[in-house]
Amino acid sequence: MKRLSSGSATRARHTLLSLLTALCVSCGAGSSGVTRMADGVRYQGRFINPEAYAAYLLGVEHEAREEFGPALAAYSEAHSEDPDSPEIWARIGAVRCSSSEPKAGPSAARSAFERGLSLAPGYYGNYFERARCAERAREFSNALTDATVAVAHRPQDEAANLLVARLLQALGRHAEARAWLEAYRSYYAATVATDRALDDARGRTSNQPSLADEAAASPPPRSDAFAELRSGRTERARERAQTELEADPSNADAWIATLVACDALRDDACFEAAITRLQAPSLSPSSTALGYLRELLARRAGVPVSF
Repeated sequence: MKRLSSGSATRARHTLLSLLTALCVSCGAGSSGVTRMADGVRYQGRFINPEAYAAYLLGVEHEAREEFGPALAAYSEAHSEDPDSPEIWARIGAVRCSSSEPKAGPSAARSAFERGLSLAPGYYGNYFERARCAERAREFSNALTDATVAVAHRPQDEAANLLVARLLQALGRHAEARAWLEAYRSYYAATVATDRALDDARGRTSNQPSLADEAAASPPPRSDAFAELRSGRTERARERAQTELEADPSNADAWIATLVACDALRDDACFEAAITRLQAPSLSPSSTALGYLRELLARRAGVPVSF
C-alpha cells in the first residue's frame, strides 16, 4: 500500500474529513427524499441510492491516498448511479486536475466543474475546487474569483478562506491577504492553520514591504476596534467602534469597524442602522480599514472587490 509523507497524510485526512461531512449521516428513506445533516443543519434532500454512496466513498478513500486513477473510476461509477449530483462533478474535476495522466490536468478538469455548476450554481464545492485547480495552473486571478465566491457560499470554511489569502499573496497583494485573514479570525475561532497563515502574511519577505514601510505609506487605523477584532473580541469591538462613531460621525474607520463587527455578530438590525450613520468622512479610510471593508463586501456580494 502506498505510504504518504506527513504532509500528504495531513492533506489526505483533511480531504477525507471534508468530503465525508457532505455525506448523509442521518438518512430516512421515503418517496419524497431523505433527511440529511450538513454543518449541523438538518435539511430535506433528494434520494440517492446506496450504490452511488458506496462508489463515492470508495472514490473518497482513493483520492485521500492520492490514488487518482482508481478515484476517478469510482467517482465515474458514482456518477452513473447518480447523474444529478454536483458534488460528484466537483470530485471528478478535482481528481482530473491533480492527476498526472496524459489526458488529465487543469484543462481536462474544467468541463467537470462546468457540469457541476450547471446542476447547482449555489454549491460551493465546484467553485472551491475550480479555484484550487486554477491555482495549480498558476491562473491566480481566475482562481481568486472562484475562491471568493466559494467563501460567499460558505463563509465559515477555513480551507476556502486560506485559499483566498494564499491567492492574494500570489498576486502580490500581501496587505489584503493579511487583512482577509485577520477579518476571518474575528469571525471564527482561530486554528493552527489560520494562525500560521496569518503569521506568514504578516512576515517580511524580500519582495514585500515591512509593516513599518506600509504604515509610513498610509495612515494608521483611526479606530481601536480593529485590535479588538483581531483578538476575537467581537462584541467589545462593536461597542468601541460605536462609541468612536458617536464621538466623531465622520470617522470612516470607526464606521467600517462597526459594520464588520455587526456583520460578524450576525446582527442585521445593527448592520442596517450603521449603514446610515457615517457623515462626510474627514479623512480617507486607512489601509487596514479598507482591507476589512473589501473582505466584508466580498462576503456579502460574493465577488472580489478592488478599490
